[in-house]
Amino acid sequence: TPYLSVPDDAAVAPAGHEAWLLLVNAPRQGQGEVDWTARGVAEAYAGHLLALLAARGLDVRDRVRCRAVITPADLATRTRAEGSAIYGTSSNSRRAAFLRPANRSPVPGLFLVGGSAHPGGGLPLVSLSARIVASLIGTA
Repeated sequence: TPYLSVPDDAAVAPAGHEAWLLLVNAPRQGQGEVDWTARGVAEAYAGHLLALLAARGLDVRDRVRCRAVITPADLATRTRAEGSAIYGTSSNSRRAAFLRPANRSPVPGLFLVGGSAHPGGGLPLVSLSARIVASLIGTA
């Protein structure tokens, strides 16, 4: 599922230009048919996505001035999220919500917030995770 974000914010692009984020869900690194670490794979896929946009009437290929391609392998390396699971552990089973780590860890003073902690991944649930931890910590 592609997600395209084009913020209307002068702080992210010079006048007369736009900064686009095109996010495409992909299988985690190490599963599926794509080896994201193989030379040329990421750039070829980025080109393919731009060609798909063009085929659907949004041809921006000749207008791209700067492009950064971040793959599932890159995410795994940068964030230490095993296999690049950006939404945390799988939530496909009935028990998934109960298998996530609690927000209060066994280590005194250590709290867990984010897509891999309770209640789960995605911005709304991560925000709820932060709210839970804030209530556990209390006012400073």
